[in-house]
Amino acid sequence: MGKKATKITEGRTKEDRKKVRKNLGTLKSLTVQPQTKARYQQGLDRFFSYLRREGLTLPKRRDDLDGLVGDYLEHLWSEGEGRATANNFLAALQDFDPKLKGHLQISWRLMKTWTTNEIPNRAPPLTESILKAMVGWAIFHQHFSFALSLLVGFYTLMRTGELLQLQAWNIHMSSSSQPAVISLGLTKSGKRQGAAESVTLTEKSVLKILWVWKQQASPHSF
Repeated sequence: MGKKATKITEGRTKEDRKKVRKNLGTLKSLTVQPQTKARYQQGLDRFFSYLRREGLTLPKRRDDLDGLVGDYLEHLWSEGEGRATANNFLAALQDFDPKLKGHLQISWRLMKTWTTNEIPNRAPPLTESILKAMVGWAIFHQHFSFALSLLVGFYTLMRTGELLQLQAWNIHMSSSSQPAVISLGLTKSGKRQGAAESVTLTEKSVLKILWVWKQQASPHSF
């Protein structure tokens, strides 16, 4: 079951804001999400393990780090690592030391070359016929919430994380024939813009099923 997104409400007084921000944490801790921070740490750990294994040490000057980082990227490339591993590492390095920005020109050039030359291995998009097969399987096995989630997610193009956090009170409907407005709160892109987001569901067949479910579900049902 997904974790409910935190709704941030600024207080009207200085003391109210102080309490809210104390629970949120420092600005520095909020610059990167915990999951991203964990990926960054993993990328740095692998880099330092590589240095120890090769008998290398970090240079004292930032300008001298670019060549070493470039060699590490070449190592990742030759070992068949995915592009995300390299991207996370470079992002982690600049998050660890923001003053490195502008000092890793060779490394970012290699990263761009990697992006250009890596053979894409993307999953094909889900077709409507496959969706119906999956929904039929779910209903046959009495996984009704899963079936409804598939339908809502498909026709609103929601991310998996957004779908798992969705509760009945987030869905606003006036009838089974009118579009449903689904509040997503602060999504991945919404956090960058500092504004809550929402999507609209207009698929008539899904609206009818969603309306029936919403009449029976409690406000906090996922």
